[in-house]
Amino acid sequence: KAYINNGAIRTIIDRTVYFIHGERTNFTIEPNEELTEGLDDEEARKLIDEFNAREDVKELRRKIIRVNKRCELHDRSTKLLTSALLFGRGALEIKRFPKTTGEGEDKDENSTGSWPRFGEPRILKHLSSTRIVEAKINDDSEFEGFVYEENNTTDPRRNISVKQLIPAFHDDNNVLDNSYYSGISAVWPILSVAQTIDAINDEDMPEAVRQVWAKFGIMYAGTSKKSTLTKLREALQASTWLIHNEEGLTAEVQDMARDLMELPNVQQALFKYCCQTISLPLFLIFEDTANFATANQVMQVFKAGMLNRYRTWFRGILEKYWYDPILADHLDIPLKDVISADIKIKAVFPDINFETKKEIWEGDQIGVNLGVLNKVDVAKDISRPEIIPRLQDEMAQEVEQEELINDSIQRQREESIKGQQIGNRNAQKDGSQPGKQSQIPPQ
Repeated sequence: KAYINNGAIRTIIDRTVYFIHGERTNFTIEPNEELTEGLDDEEARKLIDEFNAREDVKELRRKIIRVNKRCELHDRSTKLLTSALLFGRGALEIKRFPKTTGEGEDKDENSTGSWPRFGEPRILKHLSSTRIVEAKINDDSEFEGFVYEENNTTDPRRNISVKQLIPAFHDDNNVLDNSYYSGISAVWPILSVAQTIDAINDEDMPEAVRQVWAKFGIMYAGTSKKSTLTKLREALQASTWLIHNEEGLTAEVQDMARDLMELPNVQQALFKYCCQTISLPLFLIFEDTANFATANQVMQVFKAGMLNRYRTWFRGILEKYWYDPILADHLDIPLKDVISADIKIKAVFPDINFETKKEIWEGDQIGVNLGVLNKVDVAKDISRPEIIPRLQDEMAQEVEQEELINDSIQRQREESIKGQQIGNRNAQKDGSQPGKQSQIPPQ
């Protein structure tokens, strides 16, 4: 309810999820770290180039792109993150096509290849965290699935195997006894603060607004006659001025109004406390930042600290429960053997950059001068993907032109050496010293 009713909580959770996720959930296919360990940079680059040229790697990349699009991985994983942060745990159920080998009767022109182990993912269904009844654990404390409660079914409770799940557990540190795979809500420590903000919005603010324009008054009518009291009440309701001839009538007015900004200031202080508890930088919510340099430093700390922690956590979830089964299907190997395969699929997230264009240009210029970056790298840094094809063509032409120049210089050098060798042989035949012209005696 705090997420539904309280704008502060919703903003904090949504913004945290966005920074973890970025604009798009992406992936990369790389050689297993075991193959690149101990190689120098040149050997590693050569291995990666050969790896990317492999047909099976290209086929795997095509499979993953299609599956991620069909299952709407970005949208579903956004819901997964939101549930995990709110309730401590969440899950997506993977519904699959039947297992196929991609050959013979199983071959389908619309298929993305063979899926002999688990089957090709068809849908990612977001499971409600409030309907997760129990986490199933084996004797080694390994997660095996959920007992999930459905609506409008003959058997309301069903077991969902871990092979059909992408589960997420927030801060699942087993602080309490037997609390594995329960997780801890990120909102729980600030739930009472959210309720206080709601009370200010629903009760205190309306009352404060009423007190600003309407003062509290006490009046003694000087009589107990009902007709006189009724007449005075009607006169007061009709106008702010009262003209009377009641000798005993007295009135006492109390101004009980307070500064209307006191309550919004309390709300803002509570909102900041919520941000600090979630470890979200204040300048991402509030505008009263001291200066851009300070905000940039805070952002760098956030990226290197809490954001990196969250991304490492979520990257491990996607790789273990989503990409590793896909790789096992692609290689047709048991899931436990994926760790030793020569291919590794990694989840990647876009970088969060708060630098100005000028700072990006200046930093990239240093990289270009050192030969570390090229024009395409700069275009990516300044978010100009539309000019990358043109820059790649220009760079290819420059490389081709440089090769022509180098070939021309090499040919001239070879011709010069060849001419020198011919001159030396002729000089030896004439009996003169090689490399010097023979002198013709004067007549």
